[in-house]
Formats: sequence, C-alpha cells, structure tokens
Amino acid sequence: MNRLEKFLILTNILIYFVLAIFSFSQVDLNLTLNDNRLFLNFTTMMQELGYYNRPASSVIFIFLEFLTFSFFILNLYLFYKRMISLKYLLILLFSSVILLIFAYPFLSSDIFNYLFDAKIILKYASNPYTHKPLDFPQDEWLRFMRWTHRYSPYGPAWLSISLLPAIMGFGKFILTLISFKIFISVFHLINTYLVYKIVSKLNPKMAVFGTSFYALNPLILIEGIANGHNDIVQATFILLPILFLLNRNNILSIFSLIIGILIKYLSIFIMPLIIIEFFSKKKNSKRLVSLSILSLSVFLVVYSSVGIKTPFVNQGSIQTQFQPWYLIWVLPLISLIPSPNLIAAATALSIGASLRYLPFLYYGDWSHPYTILFMQLITILPAISISIYLLISKKLLLR
Repeated sequence: MNRLEKFLILTNILIYFVLAIFSFSQVDLNLTLNDNRLFLNFTTMMQELGYYNRPASSVIFIFLEFLTFSFFILNLYLFYKRMISLKYLLILLFSSVILLIFAYPFLSSDIFNYLFDAKIILKYASNPYTHKPLDFPQDEWLRFMRWTHRYSPYGPAWLSISLLPAIMGFGKFILTLISFKIFISVFHLINTYLVYKIVSKLNPKMAVFGTSFYALNPLILIEGIANGHNDIVQATFILLPILFLLNRNNILSIFSLIIGILIKYLSIFIMPLIIIEFFSKKKNSKRLVSLSILSLSVFLVVYSSVGIKTPFVNQGSIQTQFQPWYLIWVLPLISLIPSPNLIAAATALSIGASLRYLPFLYYGDWSHPYTILFMQLITILPAISISIYLLISKKLLLR
C-alpha cells in the first residue's frame, strides 16, 4: 500500500470519527444511553451544542458534509483513473462502517420503531399490524420515540428477520440498537459484494469504480449505517434478482424478488421488468437495470408527492415527503451502470438530499416556513432529474 492510500485511509477514519462524535449532539433529551459519568458528561456537552447552539451545530454539519463528499468525490476520481486498489476500497469500507455503527442515529428515529416492532412481538406477544407503541403506555422507550401512533408499515419478511438482532440485544436498549446497526451493516457489505459481481459481468473495467460509488457514498453510509434505515436490506433484494438473472438462475431471481416485496412493497415495481427479462429471448441486462432505475424513480416521485396505501398498513394511505434515504432505492442500481455522467449527477443529487436536514438542525422545527420551503425545493428533484437523464440517454436504455 502506497503513501497516498495510507494518507487517505487515515483521513477517512478521522472524518467519520468526527462525524460519529457529532452525531451525539442530537441524542434525544429524554434518552440516557449510558449512566457512566464520563459518558453522561460527554452527551450533555454534545446536546448543548445540538439543541442550544443550533447555528454552530449547523455550520459543523455543513462542514462535515463538505468533507465527506469531497473525500468521496476524490476517491471516485482515483478509482476511475485506476490509481488506487480494490484492497484500499475494502479498508475504507470497513473502517467507515465500524465507526458509524457506534454513531447515534442523529438524523432519523426510524430505527427506534424497528426496535419497538420487534419488542411488540417478543416481549408483548402481540401483532405490530394491530398494535402500535401507544398501546403499551407503560413502556419506558416511549419517552424518546417518534411515530408512536402508527402500526408497522413494513412487510412480514422484515418483521421476521428483524427478530434476530432484537434477540441478540437481550432486551437491553443500547445492545439492541447496536445489534440492529450491525445487522443492517452486514447487508451493506453484502450489497457491496453484489454490486461488484454484477458490474464485473456487465462492465468489468468499471467494476471497482461502480462498487466504490455504492460502498463509499456518504448518503448511503450515513442513512444506512449511522441512521440504520432498513432500505439497505431492501436493496439486497433488488440487487439479488438481477445477479441471479445474469447467472440464469431465473427461479431464484423471482424468489428473491418476492422476499424483497415482503420486506418493503416497492420491489413490486420492478417485478414486471424481471418477468419480461425472464421470458425474453434476447437478454439485455443493462436495459433491465436502466428501466428499473426509471421505474423506482417514478415511484419515488409519486410516493413523495401523493402518498400510497401500502398492503401492510391498516390506516389508509400515508402522505409523505421526500426523505434522503429514499435514494437508497435507486443509488445501488445506478452503481451497476457506472457512466461517469450518471455517477456525477447522482453524486450531486446525493449531496443535495443530504442537506435536507440543515433547516431542521438550524431551526429545530420541521414546520418552520423556511424549513418547508427548503424541503419543497428538493422534494422530487432527485428522482425527476435521474428519470429525465435516463429518458434522454439512448445509450443507457438501448445499449
């Protein structure tokens, strides 16, 4: 390993270590992670920054976003020019994941709902589709949770596999939280392998470049590992059907896609494309990937704009807004066709989506007029931009 790679690895470790430290500035004021005096003093100091010195906290957040994406873009360039090795990629990947496993989920509280859904099954022997967190008012976790009024919106496959990290937490909150993050991190590593295998078949010369776009993307690392969104697991069952199809394992392709649908229903939007490719006499995997990106991008626009009634939610349609982690639905697929122009566009969109949290960090209120305006400006632009790019790029759709 040369000096450049060693320097960049140390830089990566430093950046994500500082990011992990900063994440504790958003620890819920009603949550005590650990009663150790030193740790309590540390979290209190960070909460003072995050809750009571919001301008400074916002500046630090912007600076960290600048560092992570600048470092990411530099690495993409070096991988594109083949100046650094696959071994270097793996070291960066594992060091980033390990550091972010211990970060607080500072930009989202969804992972707490995953924990509580599993708790409803394991501790209360109840059904998360018919029981919500508020049905257990004596539970001490309710102090720091959000969305306590909702039933589980996730598929039975997710509820089933989420029991594994819940069991490994032995009923302790902090152990269960870390267990869930490790569990989701494993799927990120699996996805990295799947991306590498698929791109190696579609475009071997760009395999490392395409893989690095997925594996090291700060939006995916922060939303997937630090915040612990289960969209990383969902992505596995979007990539697996494509790899199985490339290997002519058609039955396994359909089976893995069905599992994906039973995790989160959005996979159903690429099922017709998989079936068409299944029966097509002339296979065109690049077209399949491109149309899958287009299909999920259109779904992202519709879902973010009008809301959709899910088969696993019994309270009707849900009005939603664009969330940065929604891009995890399409970014792994974009990495499979690593056109430099498309990668550049997707990187820019990742940066814009990551900044969605800035108004909230500054004002501390999602309902502030400027917060709402900022969110509206970037609500559907990522999906629309990628869709337009794919529609006008004949090389991607027809190649």
